Amino acid sequence: MHIELLAYTRPNPALDPAALTDVGDLATIWQGQSSYQENLIEYAGRVCYRSTQRMGTAANFISARVREGHEDIIEHIVITLRVQGSDDPLRWRMLNRHCEVTQEADGAWVVSGNTRVWLDFLRRGIATDALPFLYAIAPSVYAEFAGEVEKIVLAPPAAEASIALARLRPAERDGMRVTLLGYTQPMVGDTESRTQHGSATFLFEGISRACTHQLVRHRLASFSQESQRYVDLSKGEWSAIVPPALAAHPEAKAKLDEAWDYLQNTYRELREMGIRKEDARFLLPNAAETRIVTTMNFAAWSHFLWLRAVDKAAQWEIRALGQRVLEMLHAIAPDVYAEHWRVYREQFGG
Repeated sequence: MHIELLAYTRPNPALDPAALTDVGDLATIWQGQSSYQENLIEYAGRVCYRSTQRMGTAANFISARVREGHEDIIEHIVITLRVQGSDDPLRWRMLNRHCEVTQEADGAWVVSGNTRVWLDFLRRGIATDALPFLYAIAPSVYAEFAGEVEKIVLAPPAAEASIALARLRPAERDGMRVTLLGYTQPMVGDTESRTQHGSATFLFEGISRACTHQLVRHRLASFSQESQRYVDLSKGEWSAIVPPALAAHPEAKAKLDEAWDYLQNTYRELREMGIRKEDARFLLPNAAETRIVTTMNFAAWSHFLWLRAVDKAAQWEIRALGQRVLEMLHAIAPDVYAEHWRVYREQFGG
């Protein structure tokens, strides 16, 4: 079996850390002590705990989460390999449905999976020839195999000069911010194959729990969301998303403000009574603001966009989010999202 590394999640080239000091806590990603790929994993984990200010302070942050089984955060890095001289990848797809496997004209197999998928394979004694590549990309994820690996150094992914960087910068609208954190786009086969093997990771901020309840229904995806179980949300520690229809109705808006102020005060009182955060959160509303890191392959994003970005029946908040996603995905993969883009422009003048 011969294995070749084709692609792995690269940083969004429009994210210049020096220019991100006024864009939330995005610049903390570069305070991590490892590669961008591992820094992104740590950042996703710290978004869950609202602890991004501690990026890079714990050398074993990722390996500790893996030992605990908190492995959703390692799903945000995708690695694509080409396998020649074996039909084993057909069995891999049966053993773990979260990988994508296609065959090229020369008989070689192209296999894409996130680092959690590859960790599952290694633990089963599968795809062990890929270990040097996997370890070089994310050594903390594969720390349990450190004694078995032949260490190699990888060249960084080549830049894609044709991408308009202005279209990939964080997009803000009415308090919502959409940031493309990274993507992978292996140049394999036709557009259909690239749709299966390409992927993108976004950070969504300034959105409501009502919005993320819709987002997480797209199950062929990976999510790392700020936790109401571990993050204290006493008075002043959470904001609420106001629907435009209510914002334009002063009497209704006053009712919302009154209710939310009551809920914040009650939450604080419950915490002062010794009620745990995981129980006090039961009174928090769908309007509570949240953050979530989300990864899907291009095929899953395609399905999401048809339902959420270009359908006028979509709920207003997730439609606005989806349209920002479409603008960025069309910039990096215009052939994959050409039809979405055409409909978007016709329906919404995008």
